[in-house]
Amino acid sequence: MKLVQLLGSKSKSDFAIYLGHTIAALGKRVLIVDSTNNNEYQHAFIQLEGNEHLYEFQDVDILINTKSLQELITKLSNANETLENYDCIIVDANDNSTIINDWPKFQHVLYISDNTRFTITQDIAILNDYVDSTGTTVLKRVHFESAHKIPNDYLDVLINNRLEFKLIDDPLEYDDLEHKLRNFMQHEGVIPYSKLPKDYRRLLKSIVTEIYDIGNKDFDASTHRGPLGFLFGRFKSKVTSNNETKLINHVEETNLDEQTQPLLILKNTKQSTNTELNKPDDSNMTANKKNKEAVGG
Repeated sequence: MKLVQLLGSKSKSDFAIYLGHTIAALGKRVLIVDSTNNNEYQHAFIQLEGNEHLYEFQDVDILINTKSLQELITKLSNANETLENYDCIIVDANDNSTIINDWPKFQHVLYISDNTRFTITQDIAILNDYVDSTGTTVLKRVHFESAHKIPNDYLDVLINNRLEFKLIDDPLEYDDLEHKLRNFMQHEGVIPYSKLPKDYRRLLKSIVTEIYDIGNKDFDASTHRGPLGFLFGRFKSKVTSNNETKLINHVEETNLDEQTQPLLILKNTKQSTNTELNKPDDSNMTANKKNKEAVGG
C-alpha cells in the first residue's frame, strides 16, 4: 500500500481527486482522506446521508473529517472496509494535523503551493512544523502559478532556507480553465480528466510513475480504460443503514443481487444506458434521408 501526504494550505481537493483518478487508471483502489480543517470535500463534493463518512466519487473513495490513523481505521471498519483493501491512500491536510497526530511515515510527501499571500502565510507554520517533526530538509513540490508572480526564492527566505524544494515538473501556469473544471466536477460529480491541460496531465503522470516506479510506456499501456469505464461516475454512499450491503465499486465484476436496492439501481442504470446506446439517432436518419433526396435516392 502506498501512503501519500499532500501538504499545504492551498485548496488541494481537485488536485487530490485528479491524482487519485490517475492512480485508479492503473487498476489500483484509491482512498482520499480529508484531513483538512475546513472539511472541504464534504462541502464541495459529497452529499451526506446520516452519519456516513465514506463515499465513492467515480473511481476513488473519499473519507471525510479524519485527523488521525485511529480515526481512519475506525471509520473504515464502520464502512466494512480496512486499510489493506486499498492500494493507495492519499491524505490531504491544510494544517499540521498529519504532522503532529498519530500517522505512520508517509512514503511520498508532496507540498502543493501557489503564489497567493494567504497560502504563503499559512504555509510558513506548516513547513516549519514539518522540518521540526521529521528532520527532513528536502521536500517535493507541486507549484501552481497565480496571476501575480513573485520571486522564486520568496518562500525560502520566509522559512529561513530550512527546506530545499524539488519541483516534480514545471510550475503550472495560471489558467481560468482550472477553476471552471473544479466547479464542473463539484456540481456534476464527474472527473473531467480529459479536459485538463496537457501540462497538468503530464504532471500527474510524472507523479504516478514516480510513486509506482514505472516507465511512461508501462503507464500508458496500463491506463487504457474500457468503453464503459465512466458510466458509473456519480458518487455513491459506501455505507447503508443497518449494516446493509454496501455499494459495489466494480459493477461489471459482481453478480447483481436483486434483493439489494442499491444494486438494483445500478442494474437499471446500466440497462437504460445500453438502451440509449442502441437507440437510433433520429437526427442522423433525417440527415441521411435528405442526402438521398438530394441525389435522387
